[in-house]
Amino acid sequence: MNNKKPPKVINLGCRLNFFESEIIEGILNKGGHEKKIVVNTCAVTNSAVHKSIQEVKKLAKTFPSKEIVVTGCASQVNKDLFNDLKNVSMIIDNKFKTLDRAYDKSWDVNKEVKRYQFPKLSFLNLKRTRATVQIQQGCNHRCTFCIIPYGRGDSFSLPLGEISKRVDQVLGKGFTEIVLTGVDLTSYGDDLPGKPKLGSMLKKIFKLHPNLKRLRLSSIDPAEIDNDLLELIKFEKRLMPHIHLSVQSGDNLILKRMKRRHNREKVIEICREISDQRNEVTFGADFIVGFPTESDINFQNTLDLISICKFNNIHIFPFSPKNGTPASRMPLLDREIINIRANQARKHSENILENLMNQKLLKKEKILFENFKTSYTDTFYKVSLDPKNNSNKKPGLVYEVKLKSQVNGKFLAEF
Repeated sequence: MNNKKPPKVINLGCRLNFFESEIIEGILNKGGHEKKIVVNTCAVTNSAVHKSIQEVKKLAKTFPSKEIVVTGCASQVNKDLFNDLKNVSMIIDNKFKTLDRAYDKSWDVNKEVKRYQFPKLSFLNLKRTRATVQIQQGCNHRCTFCIIPYGRGDSFSLPLGEISKRVDQVLGKGFTEIVLTGVDLTSYGDDLPGKPKLGSMLKKIFKLHPNLKRLRLSSIDPAEIDNDLLELIKFEKRLMPHIHLSVQSGDNLILKRMKRRHNREKVIEICREISDQRNEVTFGADFIVGFPTESDINFQNTLDLISICKFNNIHIFPFSPKNGTPASRMPLLDREIINIRANQARKHSENILENLMNQKLLKKEKILFENFKTSYTDTFYKVSLDPKNNSNKKPGLVYEVKLKSQVNGKFLAEF
């Protein structure tokens, strides 16, 4: 007999999927869905799709009395792979997965709703120290390595008035910090009347909400940073001093073959312009290594860019061909070479991070306190704190800490 407690939601994939999975769990907790387990799948690589399928099979075997509901990008792009899996009772369109009625079998979502529905904040996880507010969905671009636009659709933006309402709601629930997120955040507004840019929308949000003291942005595209957004990053102290860039490569030829719309010089220019005006700002980035045709010189250019821009938060992805994308039909590198480069890039990034952290030792930084094991500075360094004599510290509040030492990419600090 299996006494293991069944999960409500299994999340696979990106940060946006993680946010959506928390909303889905809120929907299931509302009641009437006790027999359901939701698997929020990922399609970013073939291995991610395989993992999603294996997760469904494992749940069917472990919890045979449960109905499995499948949603997410893998089931959107490859619905046929999930249709006949044991115990799968529903496959919910990615556009509707954060809509509570979509989990009621008697409701025909396809007849009643035509476009993506942004999550209701009534299902927000109130245990979090910072609130995520999604303002954009989908992507209009077609990078040669990426299947996500086929799983999420074209770009779709939340109008300013609705964003403002959601900011009010979140602040009213007591959150100190808000993170704005989307699939391609900097394409915000392309589908709205007048095509407002992300920067101009943010300026209005800050003006409308003087009580909004801390705002973060999820990953942004270097090619789409408008002048208003650049000005905010440089001068608006309420915008947190950490910017995460979707870079993908430090080599111009590889960027062209990826069908990215920026070059390495643009990334360097953005980082330098911001740092010259607001030197506390740190930068994060995503990189794919081992892309088809990538030479040793192309790869070295990526390592050099990491050094030049001093990225303190890097995600390294070894290239994995995704069926249906142009990159999967390009001349592929040997898997061993890809893995070696991924390890080299991670080690290089760790060395950069260690040097940056050493420069901050014994200095004071503000943190949004989450817990003693892991919190983050405003500049997005990980911090561990001693709970001794600090039991009165409350999650969700801002404190100043002294950075005493560092180990394995994390500061050991004290209040």
